[in-house]
Amino acid sequence: MKQMSAPFRCLTLAAIFLSAPLAGGAFLRADVGDVIANVELPALSGDKQSLLGDATVNVFVFFKPGQDHSRTTLTQLVECEKEFAGKSVHWVAVVSDRFKPADIQAEVKETGLSMPVLIDTGDELYGRLGVALCPNIGITDNRHKLVADLPFAKVNYATVIRGHIRHQLKEISDAELQKILSPPAATQGGDAELARRRLKYAEKLFQAGQQEKALENVQTSLEKDPNLAAAHALKGRILSAQGRREEALKSFDEALKLDPSNEAARSGKKTLMEDPPQP
Repeated sequence: MKQMSAPFRCLTLAAIFLSAPLAGGAFLRADVGDVIANVELPALSGDKQSLLGDATVNVFVFFKPGQDHSRTTLTQLVECEKEFAGKSVHWVAVVSDRFKPADIQAEVKETGLSMPVLIDTGDELYGRLGVALCPNIGITDNRHKLVADLPFAKVNYATVIRGHIRHQLKEISDAELQKILSPPAATQGGDAELARRRLKYAEKLFQAGQQEKALENVQTSLEKDPNLAAAHALKGRILSAQGRREEALKSFDEALKLDPSNEAARSGKKTLMEDPPQP
């Protein structure tokens, strides 16, 4: 049989994608619960490396150089890598050999990616899993069973990724993971966007040492969207910096109710609990 050209392969995958439901994911030939074959692929570094490792959690991401969503995802994964440094998590990125090495290297440099980048020769792995969308993240357990198929999402993508990783590491329960995957509905319309803008402004004010103004703005953010976990976490950090320990703990607890994976709230609460109140 004549081998399909790279453009034709992409069109074929796109056609499959358009004619088949995603069922919550973007792997058309792999379902949650399937065991993923641990293939060996050439790496951008010049050697060969395995897709999966012996870690408790394996995370692999399919991306496209020059694509905004891929760049956003890789940047988020850089932060995730830092957060889980020293823990049993194996990371790799996968890219088609249709892209020039120089373009791949430029993307890696721009995003600060440090995980191995594997080259999918002839889109073999893309085809085997049926990757229809990029970026797309797969997460497996230590037996290489697929536990999450995560196509790109504009909202809470990094939070969901962290939640699945922490769940596999047994840092959060099934119920806590479900809270992350199905958070309370945010205020609709313009209020939700205004809440996020106020939160960003409050973060800048807090970094600049303007605690009172930061607190005013984060409070406005919460008035517009009471379910914004990051705003509760920032409020806790501000209150903690002001020495208002009990109020800060309440804010951190509220953030963790809404998002058990919120690292700012977890670390802030841990610091306060380890530092006894002054008499």
